[in-house]
Amino acid sequence: MKKYLILLLLILPSLAFVSCSDDDDLPNVTFNIAVDGSAKVDDVYYIVRGDTLTVESITVVNEESDKKAAITQADYYWDYYYVGTSIQPPFGFEFVTDENTKTGNHLIEIEMPVIAVDKTPGIALVGMKVKVVETADEVPQPEAPSVTKVSPKVKNTSEKTK
Repeated sequence: MKKYLILLLLILPSLAFVSCSDDDDLPNVTFNIAVDGSAKVDDVYYIVRGDTLTVESITVVNEESDKKAAITQADYYWDYYYVGTSIQPPFGFEFVTDENTKTGNHLIEIEMPVIAVDKTPGIALVGMKVKVVETADEVPQPEAPSVTKVSPKVKNTSEKTK
């Protein structure tokens, strides 16, 4: 027993030197997300209950213009609940609202594995605020364009939380 205790005490200090690399060079990307079936006003997507909000496509833009970047899938969440995955370009998805959908504020999250040339693979998380309203009269005048450019938070793949 004493041997194991001494061994444990010797191992613990060595664990302090073992850690993840601080030198992770994560992708520097933005996304162009085309959304249909809603009106975007002040970064909020308004949708009438009973209608469908559709993410038409997700396009990756590498901020290092001479290098390529891509996503391999898009996992979709509605109010933090997983609702589906799109594994084929253009990575679209439909959010159907019905009489059971509560009016008010909601959140769509899109989580995507990101790969880029000469970079550590990462996970991008994009959030989109959604407000479900009862009638079209409650929807403010929409902004243009229907494609939104977003800069996601990109984390190391080992830090994936969901």
